Amino acid sequence: MEFKKIQISKTNTLNVVYRNGDGDTITMVGGNIVHRDLKEAFKALIPHVVFLTEQREATGATLKELQEQSEWEEKSIFTRMRCDLLSISEDTISISGTRILDRGDIIKVNTPSINLVDDEKYEYKSDLALAVENIKYEAEEYVKEKKWGLKEGTLDFGEAGDPFEGKDAGEVPDLKVELNTSENHKEKKSKKKKEPEPAMAV
Repeated sequence: MEFKKIQISKTNTLNVVYRNGDGDTITMVGGNIVHRDLKEAFKALIPHVVFLTEQREATGATLKELQEQSEWEEKSIFTRMRCDLLSISEDTISISGTRILDRGDIIKVNTPSINLVDDEKYEYKSDLALAVENIKYEAEEYVKEKKWGLKEGTLDFGEAGDPFEGKDAGEVPDLKVELNTSENHKEKKSKKKKEPEPAMAV
């Protein structure tokens, strides 16, 4: 599959534009939520977007340092930024996403076009190329193999209605458990009557 566009929608489904083996260009709007692996693949683009758009976090940092930031830190790039669109034209790509500003506003962020083969300006070009290939792989798994995420659903009880509605869980009764210790076991064994042996026929 030759992807032209790979995008995670606002509802966490996948939209793609690709060319198949017959040369047809196909636009697909996915109806199922994406798998966590695809989300993680897009998340791997965030450090590259930081460098390519010259965000303040890029100053004096390395790619590895940005990648090691925790997504739970308040000022982490992974809590402030999101990537959701990868545009591809042969060996050239561009990435789009959003950033939350300190004041709370959200702005669009777009990288310049990067040639993954010939670009001399970006030092992490090979790492970016691997990240892009990972996204292509996960997108193809979504389209061809139906690798989707789990979606929370609701149970439909029909006209009977929800049998659990208005009911609370009752208290769990106390259970008395007697442990069979070795002493108790011997005592019970000695109390068993010995069965008489059957008489042998002469």
